[in-house]
Amino acid sequence: MALTKTPATIIAAGTSNASGSTTRQAVDLRSMYGGILTVKITNGATGPTTQAIANVLMAHNSGATPAAGTAGANWKTIASWGGGTTNSGVSEWSMVIDPAICHLEVEITGNTGQAVTCEAFITQLAGL
Repeated sequence: MALTKTPATIIAAGTSNASGSTTRQAVDLRSMYGGILTVKITNGATGPTTQAIANVLMAHNSGATPAAGTAGANWKTIASWGGGTTNSGVSEWSMVIDPAICHLEVEITGNTGQAVTCEAFITQLAGL
């Protein structure tokens, strides 16, 4: 049987997360066999006063994807990374996503003083 890999955008490359804002998006993985997630935060020429945090969350819900939101009743944090405050700093991470995860969300939040750009992509295993 052929292995099928399907790339998907969670947060588009070059998306700006303004100071004090949160950028988040969720993806439905119920028909997938997991995959690999990549997340990137890039600071501007002047880094933020407080670093941006990339949170990866999952929902146990086996129905429709819940509205993207903070950790709570639906969404549970499974990883968090900080982008630092270095001028023009670039931070990148990857994470294997288990087939048991029904829904995945990435949020970028917490930066103050300056905007950062961010992105998140997943390559899903769609068939074995």
